[in-house]
Amino acid sequence: MIESRTEMLKTLDDMFATSSSSARQSALTAVTNTVMAGGTVRDHCLTMIANFKRADDHGIKFEQEVKVDLLLQSLPEYFNLFKMNYNMNKMNLDLTQLMHELENAEQFLVKQETAFFCR
Repeated sequence: MIESRTEMLKTLDDMFATSSSSARQSALTAVTNTVMAGGTVRDHCLTMIANFKRADDHGIKFEQEVKVDLLLQSLPEYFNLFKMNYNMNKMNLDLTQLMHELENAEQFLVKQETAFFCR
């Protein structure tokens, strides 16, 4: 009877280890494959922050600078000027501050686009 309990515990341990590995891989995929495709930059930033939290919950630790780099990398091309400005000025923002700066940039870009098309 003890052997069957031991075997059962080992089987359960193996099942959950695989599940944990799959969850970790899924969390990492969410971080690295998420790109902004429509919606607001705020929604995208919140999605990325949630993805970082999920990865962290599964043991994947990203340095703050790497999180910022990954978030900036996930933005569409029309944020390239913002990214260049961020890097040239050696800005050092946390994710919440970055989200607010990106929201400001997005508002500016929308105003600029509206003015361009109204001509």
